[in-house]
Amino acid sequence: MNFLSPIAGLLLAAAVLPPLLLLWFLKLRRARTPVSSQRLWREAIEDMRANAPFQRLRWRWLLVLQIVILLLIALAIARPRVQGAGGSGQRTILLIDTSGSMRAVDTSDGRTRLEHAKDIALARIDALHGGGALFSASGETMVLSFSGDAVVDCRFTSSAAELRRSIEKITPTDQSTRAVPALRLARAYATNTDPESPWPVGGPAVIECISDGRIPDLADRFLEAGESLVYHRVGSSDPENWSFSVCAADRDVRDPRQVRVLIGLVAEGAAPDGELVLRVDGAVVASRAIAAPDVADDDSFARLDLVLGPFTLDAGAKVEVELLISDANPADNVVWLELPPPNPLRVQAIAPVPDLIRFGLDSLDPASFDVVDSPEAFQPGYDFTVWPAKSLGDTVLPEGRHLVLGGVPGGLGIRQVNDQSAPAVVMATEALHPVMRGVGVGRLEILNAPTWKGSRGVTELMSGPSGGLVFAAEPVGRRVVAVGFDPMESNWPALPGFVAFLANTASWLSEVPEANAFEPGDVLRLQGTPGAKAMLSGPGLDVEIPFDLDGLGQFGPLRSVGRYVVQSPGQRGTGYAVNRTDIAENLLGSSEVLQLRGTAISDEVSGSAKKSIRAWILLFVLAVLLGEWWLWRSR
Repeated sequence: MNFLSPIAGLLLAAAVLPPLLLLWFLKLRRARTPVSSQRLWREAIEDMRANAPFQRLRWRWLLVLQIVILLLIALAIARPRVQGAGGSGQRTILLIDTSGSMRAVDTSDGRTRLEHAKDIALARIDALHGGGALFSASGETMVLSFSGDAVVDCRFTSSAAELRRSIEKITPTDQSTRAVPALRLARAYATNTDPESPWPVGGPAVIECISDGRIPDLADRFLEAGESLVYHRVGSSDPENWSFSVCAADRDVRDPRQVRVLIGLVAEGAAPDGELVLRVDGAVVASRAIAAPDVADDDSFARLDLVLGPFTLDAGAKVEVELLISDANPADNVVWLELPPPNPLRVQAIAPVPDLIRFGLDSLDPASFDVVDSPEAFQPGYDFTVWPAKSLGDTVLPEGRHLVLGGVPGGLGIRQVNDQSAPAVVMATEALHPVMRGVGVGRLEILNAPTWKGSRGVTELMSGPSGGLVFAAEPVGRRVVAVGFDPMESNWPALPGFVAFLANTASWLSEVPEANAFEPGDVLRLQGTPGAKAMLSGPGLDVEIPFDLDGLGQFGPLRSVGRYVVQSPGQRGTGYAVNRTDIAENLLGSSEVLQLRGTAISDEVSGSAKKSIRAWILLFVLAVLLGEWWLWRSR
């Protein structure tokens, strides 16, 4: 039990109890009483002594009842509240977290967090609809499950059997946690329980969230006026777990048959040692022993980056990377890739192309290197195109991949600060970007360097004293690397780092996006024969996807990780991979509080969700008053 206004109750008790006792001390009876015998004088004398001020207070039931009445009134003024199962007409909404982190098995019994959450929900149903004298079971309850989206598992009902069946049918997903859609849905149902009426017909319901508390999108949300939220926590605050943060494949730009697999791992807590295994079409091609690195003082997890390979792969393949380890969440220990066939490098250049630039590009050994005389002769279908900035003028780059030398074209979000050029040296580089990997610029000197400034979303790969020198941008339909100065007016082509820059740029611009790789919660969009249907099969899934008159079809959101295959009539099946690489969701540490904007709700604590018992206290006061009246009348 707690009190919303404890000071008011204490002040009332302090104000009325001393005067009551003082009145009893000073109580006098002055009525004359005739007596027929001297034996009765003793009682009269005792009565006089009792009515004398400040004598010893004698026991009186009326005094006890009056003190009890005043204490109960003071208690009612303090507004006491207790955690109850519900009240007459109360509506409760159970929000059950089914996101990827709820698959963790970080408890001693080996059951998942979601199974424990369902146990809590079933116990709440028993408490809400199990009857009782003090807390009525006449209210209604609704069940919502949430992860990336919200699902109404059971509308408002007072049937415990129906609610239990809906809870038992809830299944886990691998999606990231987003509670705001579920909260909006809960509020909509709480304020309008009549589907026939467009007007609100009810007040806020008590919302009970059963989760591990890792709900980032609640941090900027407020509780509305009169709204109650209770947090039921599941899971451990210090799990021992490995998970994936990156899974990508990279073909060598000079020899596309050579493949490397890039892996990023996250170790949480005292993650155990284990082994990482790479399989291609089911055969093991590489393995690596792993151990958790040291965690920085200001971090709750450690990162481990690995490169597996290179190995030779002449065709497309199904790639699987698995952690052979026993940790808190086995569900996030496997990732997949659908690797496309090798694509020989094809480069197009717009004249004029300086000999040193041509030599650097030829060193990449492209399958074709074609030079056209003017921008009007531009041909699509190449991996990327090399443009001299002077040949562009005010022309906006067409869709595709481009390397621009000697300036920055329009439409990239990069502007020239002033028209003056000055000598410059490189002051900083974005070494983590793929284009700058291994590119040394320590001795790079530029004779004439214009001053450029990129907007948000543009990456400055090299920066000089006054602004950016080299940029990477990805506007809609394009991927561009722009060198803001003329390389021939610098010593860069004579440095080894220039060839490394061209090789990295060619690799990044010709990179085939992992079009067949998805995250849980994404929507799969397909192109097919208009009016036809394709069959989608995957983990626990076997559905038909119809194509509209434009040949477009879609399915989603994809709720579980794994390999999916789309089979269209008369065509070979196409594979798709759904992986969990969201670090925020893969971290498993359960939160002790549910953090909202301006409010931190502790585990199973919510003051506004507790039941007021003031009405019961006032009823008891009335009963005591009746008892006092009867006692006074009987004297």
